[in-house]
Parts: sequence; structure tokens; C-alpha cells
Amino acid sequence: MANPQQYPVVIIGGGPVGLSSSILLSLRNIPHALFERHLSTSIHPKACGLNQRTGEIFRQMGVEQEIIANGTPPNTCSKTAWFTSLGPTGTKIVSRDAWGGGKYAEEYRTASPSRYVMLPQIRLEPILSRKAKQLNPSGVQYGAEVTDIVEKEDYVELRIEYREKSRPSETIRASYVIAADGGRLVTNKLGIELHGEKDIVDMVTAHIRVPIAAKHPEPEAFITWFINPEMGGSIGTGYMYHLGPYPNNPDTEEWMFACGILPDDPMRFDNDAMMSRLKKSINIPDLEVEVMSLSHWSVNAISAEQYRSRNGRSFLVGDAAHRIPPWGALGVNTGIQDANNLVWKLALMLQGKLGNGDFLDTYDEERRPIGERVAQSSLVNMRSHNMIMDKALGISKDTSVAENKRAVEILFDESHPGYAQTHADVQRAQSILDTEFKAPGAEIGWFYPTADIDNEGRDNFHGGQVDEDGKLKVTEYYPSTIPGHHFPHMWLRRGDDVVSSRDLLCLDRFVLFTADPTTWYQVRDELIHVIAIKGRDLEDIDRK
Repeated sequence: MANPQQYPVVIIGGGPVGLSSSILLSLRNIPHALFERHLSTSIHPKACGLNQRTGEIFRQMGVEQEIIANGTPPNTCSKTAWFTSLGPTGTKIVSRDAWGGGKYAEEYRTASPSRYVMLPQIRLEPILSRKAKQLNPSGVQYGAEVTDIVEKEDYVELRIEYREKSRPSETIRASYVIAADGGRLVTNKLGIELHGEKDIVDMVTAHIRVPIAAKHPEPEAFITWFINPEMGGSIGTGYMYHLGPYPNNPDTEEWMFACGILPDDPMRFDNDAMMSRLKKSINIPDLEVEVMSLSHWSVNAISAEQYRSRNGRSFLVGDAAHRIPPWGALGVNTGIQDANNLVWKLALMLQGKLGNGDFLDTYDEERRPIGERVAQSSLVNMRSHNMIMDKALGISKDTSVAENKRAVEILFDESHPGYAQTHADVQRAQSILDTEFKAPGAEIGWFYPTADIDNEGRDNFHGGQVDEDGKLKVTEYYPSTIPGHHFPHMWLRRGDDVVSSRDLLCLDRFVLFTADPTTWYQVRDELIHVIAIKGRDLEDIDRK
């Protein structure tokens, strides 16, 4: 019997996180294979918001500009809005700037060389897949399912079953495994438990083709939240967002609609049940809707008890490590950031530049607290729609339809004695939702406390990024060079070019920035690159 094929790294799963892992490994010249059980990239939209810190990773991968070109135009994703419906009897409850749009544009612009991009997963994955295949033509395999995994002391053994019937199954070996399979196999096989709140709300999403953009009264609003008093409030009525493609064409216009499953609903929606819900929530007469696909899922806020296996050769990333409610769009971002943290460490280990495998424990030490915090904060965002916005309007799923309708009518009746209070409550509610719609601290400002070995951040609350109780300030970003913090962006002049400080970071070496090149250039080696600021290399344009 022939010896099993061996790889330094095997990636299980070809979603955005697995594909990003592949690209990042290829850019560091690490041989690897990726196995995805489906025959192609995703056919259901899923995630859509890509924040600035993820954009910086895409920038390093060389795919950022293609992602921006395919993403939602900035003028149609600068706001989010709440409506009772979009039909003739529908009314706007409130709208607000979001995701670095409107009044937040300058704040987001100065925080990063990258911008917040809305791009659904069905359009993101092909971009990442093309790049991954370009860099590793034979290593990215679709229709290949990992059906078993066994960790040995010196390697991991994996069983691969191929959808192509003429291709026999095989057993392969890997020095390390990156599990980006959504938790389908590896967590169970390796006995890793998931902790947190499970099956909180049953949801259904529909990928639909429907001409709505020209009829929408707030074209800048990317996500429209429906609060129909006849349907008990936010979660039951649902929300929707535009999927493109762009430039927009009414004949090919696609949207995602999502809603919670109500007590009187069927447990599984078919096209007819979804059409009924769509018409009731959107309420635009004679609207021609094509349901392209449906997906049922449960809201979970859970994280694995460990992100590195007990034998140390398998690592969980993305949904395999954590399941994050989509309110705040931090799920896929957190997963791609997991991959970015893990891959450079694996690469240095495999290249023999780090002598101790214990260094790989820092992946779990750094990323698991992030996954746990993001899961809980995103759950708070979800509940805020019910507990804050619905409460501000005075409606509840436990109140009669007549009472809910009377409560909402107050907001639109300036002569009503309760108008001023209801209006103020709604404005207060939308501002509280900054944690979801204007959260650069959660998107860019998170950091790794364990890297601050000399406690530089202790006396100044990590540059202001945490409050007196040590809690992360999610609605503001405070750039800092304290160890463990995100290296700040600034625009620099290099000869005739203008570059971001973030563009100077290396894939395979640490970078030391200094104002004293004479002293520090002598420490350069295969692990350390030295760059002079305000010296012969670069000039700080903004004098930061």
C-alpha cells in the first residue's frame, strides 16, 4: 500500500475563512491543500458586511480592489432605516447613518486605509476562490469531503471522500489542520465542546429577485428593518438588504429577506409560505417576487472551549470556533481575522523560524476571548431590536394587535400628548444601537491583552480603548502602539508615493519602526525588518 500523501497544512472548508487561510498560506509559500465538500462556492448569500480590519487583510491578499468594485456603492449603504412597511400604508419610523456613512465618514476614513464594504458571500467567495486557485492551482479541491480526522503525535490523519464517483476515497496526512468547516466534523471528532446560548431564535432567510430599489423611499438605506405592529415587532416582521448586482438593473435586482419564525408559522418555510410573509412585511402591491433559495437557521451565541486541539495539531477558525449572531456583521469578519492570526504563526513554525510549538498556543490565548466577546455583544445587538426599538414604540409580541397599532400611531401624530416622548424614545433607541451600526472599537479597536507583557496599557486604559471597568469601548476607536493593539494607520510619503503605514507590514517578518535608523538598522535579520520614520525611508504626512 502506497504511503499517504502528506501536506504541511490541510484546510477543511472552502468558505470565506477557509479560502482566506489558503491565500494567506500561499502568500507565505506554505504548501497546503483545501477540501470543500460542496461542488462550488456558496449559492446562498449569508454574510455581507466586511469591516475595515478585514479590508486591510484583503488589501494584503491583493483582492481588496476587486471586492470594492463588486460591492454595494457607498451612496446606497450609508444608512439603515426602520419602516412599518414599504407599501402605500407604510411609514418610516426612523433612519440613521451607519457603517462609516454620512456623519461618520471622516472618522472611518482616518481609522484605516480600507473602507467598510457590503458584499454578500455569494459574490465574495468566487473572488477569494479565484485568488486561492491562482496561487495554489491543484490544492483547492471542491466536491471533496473530509469524513474523518484522527490526531496522532506527529501528524493528523484525514479521510477524504470525493463527489466524483470515479475518484476513490483516500487517506492523507497533515502536520497541521485548519478547521474552517463550520463545526460540522472537527469539534465532534476531537471532543471539543461549545459553550454559550444555543437555538435562541429560529430564522429563515430568502434570496429573492424583486424590483424594489426604485420604490424604496430611503435609497441610502442598505438594511431596512420592518416593525409591523400587526406582526408583533422587529424579529417577526423581518429585515431585508440589497444584494446587487451593480450597477442596478430592475430585471436582475436581488435582495435578502430574513425573519423569525412566529408561533403560527410552519416550522419549515416553503416558497408559498415565504411569499406570504414577504408580501405582508414589504406590503408593496403587485410586487413580482422570485424566490431563488431559502435557508433555515438558528441564532446561536457560542464559542469553543478551546481553539487548539489537545494534541496541538488542529486549529478551529470561523464558525468551527464560534457561532456569532449576524447583528453587527462580525461573524465572517471574526473568522477571517482568526485565519490571519493563525496563519503567520503556522508559517513561521513550518519555516523553522520559531523553535517552540508552544508559541502556537497564543492563537487560542488571543482569539478565543475575542470570539466569546463578539458572540455575546452580537447577541445583545439582536435583543436590542426587540428590547430597545420595539419598547420605544410601545409594542410587544405579547400585546394585542390593536394596542400595538395604537402605540405606533402616536409617533406619527404630533397632536398626541405622547408624541414628544415617543419621538425622543425612538431617537434614543437608534443611538443606543451604535453598538451595531457605528462600532469602530469592536471592528478595529479590539486588541490582545496577553501581548502587553509589560502592562503598558494598565495605567492609561489601553490608550482609552477600555473604560475604568476594563470593558472595550465599542463605539470609538483609539489608535495605539501599545503591544497587542492594532498597528495604527497613517499616510506616509515614500519618495513620490503615498502609502499607508499598514502597507509596510511584512508577511514573513516583524517590522520595527524607528526614528533612529543608525542604531536600529543593525538588528535586521530574517525575522526583523527595520523601517525609519522621519528618516531616509518615510515622512509622516499628517504629523501623527
